[in-house]
Amino acid sequence: MKPQIHNIIMTNNFDSRGYDLDYYNLFLRNYLSEHRFPEADDDTFIATRAEKAYDVFVASRLDGDEYYISSEKAMAALYEGLEISAYDFVSEILMDEFTDQISLEEESIEFWTYTFLEELAPEFKGIELSNEWLDTSEGAVFRLIIIGRITLFFEKYGL
Repeated sequence: MKPQIHNIIMTNNFDSRGYDLDYYNLFLRNYLSEHRFPEADDDTFIATRAEKAYDVFVASRLDGDEYYISSEKAMAALYEGLEISAYDFVSEILMDEFTDQISLEEESIEFWTYTFLEELAPEFKGIELSNEWLDTSEGAVFRLIIIGRITLFFEKYGL
């Protein structure tokens, strides 16, 4: 009887993982878009992450973990290395350090954040932002460098 079920699944192109993969895919896509990660439009990146999260969930369940623990492990795999986006990092600096130079309205923050992301692209190359890394001396220096570059930009252009 089992081979018949397998044949029905295969002939209907039914992937029993489809729902879970869609869940992880949509969850990650929404997160990346909301936090303006550059990977938000990278279908291959998202599909690979969704597949990995699904595999982690299944392995965890097979190891006997409770559903919620397996879910947490899957979500950790889904978000691994995506703790803070460059967009969130720069916009937070603007709101914390430059309230005298710019308006805090959403459109203004968005404009200046994208301006500085373009301006500071070389500084972000190879940097993986995370709270843990930003709490190190290297992360603190990086934050100060970004603040300094933004300050110089405002001084140069008189804003």
